[in-house]
Amino acid sequence: MKRHESLHPLSQHHHFALIQVWEMRRALKQPAAKRAAAVRAVTRKFVRFWKKAGQVHFREEEEVLLPAYARYARLDEDKDVMRMLAEHAMIRALIGNVEASLASGGVDGNDVATLAQTLHDHVRLEENEIFPRIEKILSEDEMRVMGKELHRLHKKGECAV
Repeated sequence: MKRHESLHPLSQHHHFALIQVWEMRRALKQPAAKRAAAVRAVTRKFVRFWKKAGQVHFREEEEVLLPAYARYARLDEDKDVMRMLAEHAMIRALIGNVEASLASGGVDGNDVATLAQTLHDHVRLEENEIFPRIEKILSEDEMRVMGKELHRLHKKGECAV
């Protein structure tokens, strides 16, 4: 689906997040002899991605995207937005779990699998449900204003790991 240019920074983050999901899933499918090392490596890479781009991405959505949408909709009555915000908290918690595991020398494959699935479903929710709704309700001028703020916050190349 062609996304309004103002949302390109967020969709770019989503693209890179889905690459991370793919890499986590691939590591989890490695033969037993290689799995632990592969999962540790991909988890370390994901944590770097999170610190470099993911945290800022969530802030962009919470501080720019949703306030623009809130001018037209009761966010507390939008089940998808409530799910989005709940998933932000869940993803942060899961990342905290895997960071703690890495610090102690191991990674729980179940935490990584849960993180990958949650992140995948979260991106799909935003791209397929929330973004189209926002594109429909905001005027072209409002989308441009929001886009300028997102582009200002989103530094070119910040998703590269």
